[in-house]
Amino acid sequence: MGKHFSFIHCADLHLGEPFRDIHMSGSGPWNERIGQATFKSFEKIVDAALDNRVDAILISGDVYNSDHHSLAAQMAFARELYRAAQEGIQVFIVHGNHDPGEAWRADIPLPKSVHIFPSGHVSSCPLIRDGENVAVVYGTSYKTRHVSENLAKEFKKNENGLFSIGMLHTDAGQSSGGYAPCSVDDLKSAGMDYWALGHVHTRTTLSTDPYIVYPGNIQGLNPKETGPRGCWLVDVGAYGTVTMKFIETDTIRWLDMSVDITGLGQTEELIRLIEKQRAGLKEQTGRPNIIRLIIEGSGVLHRVISSEDGKDYILQQLNDREQHRYLFAWFTDLLDHTKAGININERRELPDVTGNYLKAYERLRQRDESSLKKELRRIVETRPELVKNGKLQAMITDELLMDSFNKAELLGAEMLSEEEEHNENH
Repeated sequence: MGKHFSFIHCADLHLGEPFRDIHMSGSGPWNERIGQATFKSFEKIVDAALDNRVDAILISGDVYNSDHHSLAAQMAFARELYRAAQEGIQVFIVHGNHDPGEAWRADIPLPKSVHIFPSGHVSSCPLIRDGENVAVVYGTSYKTRHVSENLAKEFKKNENGLFSIGMLHTDAGQSSGGYAPCSVDDLKSAGMDYWALGHVHTRTTLSTDPYIVYPGNIQGLNPKETGPRGCWLVDVGAYGTVTMKFIETDTIRWLDMSVDITGLGQTEELIRLIEKQRAGLKEQTGRPNIIRLIIEGSGVLHRVISSEDGKDYILQQLNDREQHRYLFAWFTDLLDHTKAGININERRELPDVTGNYLKAYERLRQRDESSLKKELRRIVETRPELVKNGKLQAMITDELLMDSFNKAELLGAEMLSEEEEHNENH
């Protein structure tokens, strides 16, 4: 029988890494909070360690990004490790592809309670509780940014009866690649009781016998990293039973918000609907949100939303109202999944200008691609503005022609329908 102990497993801190696809404007609480997000998330890791009186913190790679390895980031990291050390918490670290050994700088000294596993071989270090060895932690670091070797095959549990933890930054499930690829069977063969993995930013449990776990990153960094981010609190019983609890540590949450325009007639109606849904999201998450809007449905607002000016206007209106809020919602992008409120197939059969336009469009579309491109270029190059300016002709690529043609069916039908309606009303 062993001894009860606990630890926190985290990875992919990326301290100081700027958010991607964020173009801030103006001033407000979001500037500072976004800049400090990764640091605050790691503070939450240490807070959780102190609150739960754990014995160790395991960090499975990518503490920093090598190209954002600033002195400020090092100081923030060291400060939190000293806070953990004061409470007797050990820290175990392996380097990953973003913070390999050759790029690691330790200008700021770290506490003696921190153990960084070297590269080149698998080594071990005891995890201690109340002066007694209760587990063995095994690990190896990346020396360079890319490691093609299967490092998992180098792990082997010692026959000492203690609970064994393997730490590795790896792309598990891959047979090749530059991030220490390995299979789940390779990990199981090593005999570890718990694998504390890093590299994959999405929280994933690959096995529970033994536990093979990715905690994901501690703070979402881009629009693809939506939802809660954090770490695992792992409790190991006297007989080696494992209980896990996920702890959210992201200080800003990336989200997708879907809104339907069906039945809406004015842009302000859409903005009010978005603001109503936004209020619910902030209440649900309890933290600032960075939101990617996905606009769906069909109706008269399709033309506004499908234009760049329309998108920019909606985003600006929403963000101007959020700029000085503490629990802000920053709308970073608007994806147009809308359709016009026109049934193209039915509209084509009507004997009017719009119907004739759609019939002509359909005849043109039925041509083979080469013939279609040739005809489109003939039509465009006979336009007076292009006849006068030969330089413009050279700028019109086949890709641009086809993209414009694909948009022309719906856009042309909308414009003609609106003109017909206007003429009828006058």
